[in-house]
Amino acid sequence: MGQYQRILAAIDQSALSEQVFATALGLAKSQGAHLHLAHCFTLPLPTNLDFGDRYRASAKEFLAIAQEQMDATLEHTRQWLDTLEAQAQEAGIEVSWDWRGGEVGPQICDIAKQYEADLIVIGRRGRGRLQTALLGSVSNYVLHHAHCSVLVVQHSNDKKNPQP
Repeated sequence: MGQYQRILAAIDQSALSEQVFATALGLAKSQGAHLHLAHCFTLPLPTNLDFGDRYRASAKEFLAIAQEQMDATLEHTRQWLDTLEAQAQEAGIEVSWDWRGGEVGPQICDIAKQYEADLIVIGRRGRGRLQTALLGSVSNYVLHHAHCSVLVVQHSNDKKNPQP
């Protein structure tokens, strides 16, 4: 048995997420660990202007459109997570997944705690200081608030690190 028995991979549908998944999958395989995939999405916060200006519709019509969009997004996300689950199973890894809406950093920490993760694998996009100050950093939040170890997979910027 390895050092890690319960690995949580915090993933979204970005290219960096593919690296996070591959890293977590490799660790789970080498450690004989269970892998848990966690995906969080932020819910839109409509304002009064959204109803009239953006959708030229009433609140009832806005909610119907928003529900359709959310249903389509959730179905696409479920299929994506099912595909990753199948890939992990093909590699001989025990795997499960969860998704949640809300503020991503706190949700990842909550999922990790409930799952009793030994390790969280998460990506870092490498935003500049100004973007991080304005937008925040999920990986930074998780690094400072998680109850367990955190492995941060750095986004490789092709301009900074050209491939031969």
